[in-house]
Amino acid sequence: MSWQVGQRIVADATGATVRGSRIAGGTQLHIDVAFRLVEWPWKENGLISLVPQPSEVAARFARGELNLGFALPNPTSLVSPPSHSSTASVHFTLALSTQALVALETARDGGSIAFFMTLVAHPVRLAQHEGYAPGIEVVPTVEQRAFEVPKEQWLAVLKSVGYCDSILTEARLPTSGPESTSVGRQRVVNAVNARNDGRYRNTVQECRIALDALKTARFGGRAPDEVAQFLQKNARNLSQAERFSALQVAMQLFLSPVHHDGVPDEEFSREDADLAIAMTAALLRLAPRWGAQDTERDTRESS
Repeated sequence: MSWQVGQRIVADATGATVRGSRIAGGTQLHIDVAFRLVEWPWKENGLISLVPQPSEVAARFARGELNLGFALPNPTSLVSPPSHSSTASVHFTLALSTQALVALETARDGGSIAFFMTLVAHPVRLAQHEGYAPGIEVVPTVEQRAFEVPKEQWLAVLKSVGYCDSILTEARLPTSGPESTSVGRQRVVNAVNARNDGRYRNTVQECRIALDALKTARFGGRAPDEVAQFLQKNARNLSQAERFSALQVAMQLFLSPVHHDGVPDEEFSREDADLAIAMTAALLRLAPRWGAQDTERDTRESS
């Protein structure tokens, strides 16, 4: 459906481009919607202008849809169909909080994205109906259109808003699962509460107990006996730098299947990707603190 005045089409949306910019606490998406303007017989029907209104926007993905709120048109936007066919563009701005952008990326899940917009305009023209004084006639017109956003364009938007500089990945707390993980799930909740309260030692302690609960339940299998025995035997004697190195090796072991042929892509989920990013980023941030020099010094001190 196009923008119409009476029974006559005056403007038809043909496509859209998307850009991004940073704002405090979030992102602005700039959506430029292109229109084909149809010849308007202004000599017979009088001059007319269309005033774009806020447009409701939803993001559509392969697995569903996410409502993003309303995109605001440029306050100075005005579409005036000429006496001959032409084109025009209307600029919309959609503000997204950081959490909204994270939710959007989680829902996109690496796939394609389309913006479904309910485009509304108020045609304004002078009119005189029989038996009435001349006046301004405003009859809203609506067009609903889905605009596919090429993946390379969307990835450029993410880069321009800094999404790739500081990765924000949503780690949902496990709220359900087998009974064998119930203790661990509660400990994770306790850890988050402790972190929010600034009790970072207690945070780490709760996470440790959560992992102990997984081990007790034998959830996910067991580590090789020789590895487990070494860690148990030396747990008290290892320095923090050596623990950091052991954690690094453990992550390398967990991620090592990607180096081997024959492992199908279906073996890896978004949760695997989130874990890999979060742990790798955390290790890189801690590396200067527990670097090679610290490891060598701690090894000498313990010998």
